[in-house]
Amino acid sequence: MSVSDTAVAAAAARRPSAPPVRDAVPADYPAIRRVILAAYRQYAELIARDIFSPYLADVLDLDKHARHGRLLVVEADGRVRGFGAFYPDASVQGLGWPPGWASGRALAVHPDARGHGVARVLLAASERLARDSGAPVFAFHTASFMTGAIGLYERLGYRRAPEFDFDMAARYSRFGAAPIMSIAYLRQLAPERAACALFPYLEDLMTTNSRTRRVSSPAYYLARPAALWLAAFAPRPEPQPADRSSCTSEVRGPAAHSA
Repeated sequence: MSVSDTAVAAAAARRPSAPPVRDAVPADYPAIRRVILAAYRQYAELIARDIFSPYLADVLDLDKHARHGRLLVVEADGRVRGFGAFYPDASVQGLGWPPGWASGRALAVHPDARGHGVARVLLAASERLARDSGAPVFAFHTASFMTGAIGLYERLGYRRAPEFDFDMAARYSRFGAAPIMSIAYLRQLAPERAACALFPYLEDLMTTNSRTRRVSSPAYYLARPAALWLAAFAPRPEPQPADRSSCTSEVRGPAAHSA
């Protein structure tokens, strides 16, 4: 082995390996909740309590996350240090994602474990599950005040999708409170299938009025101009009319993945 080879091997040996990710079990729930509380405590003073408390309760609802998806944890020294929920069908969150897209929720890393790649491996594991389930897009929201998380997502190459942003204050608290934005990021895994998944929503936006739309759909979702949806996935140069015949029910339906 040459000197350069030896140096490379030594550097690789010193480089910390990625922490392993595994599926959570119910016995992990108390430890997961402790990680979430430790990770989110720093934000408690940044927004009003009547907004933060229901928001945190939503994040802590592990039973709901488990019903709709898969709970992932990272351990270090025998303790849970990171957590994330993977949703194979993002639309069940009620946050405006199209059916068939995959999503992550409630990403949390214990403050003592930050800087060791825990969030990165949880995101990578969720993306891998999204690809395996056939989802065309992996998407998630983060709060506008979580600046450290935003920096990480942008370094990892996730793309902003402002057409999916929503107001946390309106969702979790009183009407008329100052807006607190939950901002959307995504990565396209199969752009042509992502465009197919949007067809039903474009049709609904362009052919119905506010009295005939489904009342279960979030108001901020229905208010998005169709142009924003089109712009999000428009190819370059100027696209020709899309041929819907190539879109399958698999794209529009929920991705199948057991919890």
